[in-house]
Amino acid sequence: MAEIATHRADGQVIWYDSTVLPQIEPRLFDPDWLRQTAALTGQSQGRNTAWFLHHAGLDMVLRHYWRGGMVGRFNKDLYLRVAVENTRAMREFNLLRWMRDQGLPVPRAVAARYAPAGVFYRADLLMERISDTWTLADHLAKTPLSAPDWERVGAVIARMHGLGVQHADLNCRNILLDGQDQFWLIDFDKCDRRPPGAWAQANLERLHRSFAKEKGKVTGLYWDEAAWQALLAGYRAMQGTDA
Repeated sequence: MAEIATHRADGQVIWYDSTVLPQIEPRLFDPDWLRQTAALTGQSQGRNTAWFLHHAGLDMVLRHYWRGGMVGRFNKDLYLRVAVENTRAMREFNLLRWMRDQGLPVPRAVAARYAPAGVFYRADLLMERISDTWTLADHLAKTPLSAPDWERVGAVIARMHGLGVQHADLNCRNILLDGQDQFWLIDFDKCDRRPPGAWAQANLERLHRSFAKEKGKVTGLYWDEAAWQALLAGYRAMQGTDA
């Protein structure tokens, strides 16, 4: 695993992969600065914005950690302070790095920032952008997957579970398909490593519910129980390989 460098200034702590960015520019975490310097190339749509940027020859994604649920209505992004290594950004940063070292198809973590604010903190994560991708949900709205492709989706999930990684929000929008027909897993906020247990089945059930929900929203979505059974077949086959 690559050595991680640390930058400290004004109470903030930034961890970064110096093999990807030899020097960290703290203003990379500031969307206004990115916009002013023309480094900003776009942003995601939806409730929780993420920003796309180009810097030092790299295409990256900046994700701010937003509060959700009822709390998010009056507190958008403040978390109660904990040790730096236990903050949301640093935990996801470390998990992504470890998973890539194990060969899992996940984004490359570039940098993570902890910014104290009184008894609270804010956090951000900078990742290398995976080019030419669609969410599995968006792909299925237009194009079906073959049974072998569904099996490959199941195999990727089984590899993740076999390494003990519990995905807190495994759904059809956190699986990407790129232009080379490779599947990727994304969004590992609040995820962790665990010993074998019922959580793996709960992950699969959550994914199944997300497909069913998407099917209810999108007329003609290319997903049905036969597709799900093919995914499970790939999952079980990979489990057997790992065993």
